[in-house]
Amino acid sequence: MDPRAADLTNYGADGRGDLPPDEGGTEGASPFGSPAVLPIDIAKAHAFLVACMTSHPRVRYGLGAKIKPGQQVPGRDFVEVDCSGFVREAIRRSTSLGGRFPDGSVVQHDWVKAQGFRPVDRSAGRLDDGAVRIAFLKPADSPQRIGHVVLLHRGRTLESHGGVGPDERPWTVQGWQSKAYVYLLTPGD
Repeated sequence: MDPRAADLTNYGADGRGDLPPDEGGTEGASPFGSPAVLPIDIAKAHAFLVACMTSHPRVRYGLGAKIKPGQQVPGRDFVEVDCSGFVREAIRRSTSLGGRFPDGSVVQHDWVKAQGFRPVDRSAGRLDDGAVRIAFLKPADSPQRIGHVVLLHRGRTLESHGGVGPDERPWTVQGWQSKAYVYLLTPGD
């Protein structure tokens, strides 16, 4: 395993999530309210997932692989993406945040906590209630010391994972999911 790729996956290229200057988002009051709410157009996030899964060539998982900002076309402008790069781009395409959502699963987790998003029980990820959640695996809880991040909607993940790439699968709270930290981004129906 390339240690530089693991660092990119966990922390982003600059170690602080590759945010624009003064956009660290860890100090001061959250602009998302209390509790924090992030309006997400989940149809746009899902369309991005489908575009990655059906592109030619198909987008695959790449440890440390990122998507350049600017509405890149899956399969043409990028053919690999890691979990945090996928979630960052899905958030870019489905919210008004643009480039203000960080990269790197560890930095993303820190950002979500700092913004005041409400932690929820892991089992909430199985609910078919229309809510959008985000789940994180800390590097310390992974045998490879690589974190992971997924979006959760209607009991399924939207993610990029090893051996496959962008994909969706059931949230079962088994395996790595049993160690995940889950937060509510957008309330449900």
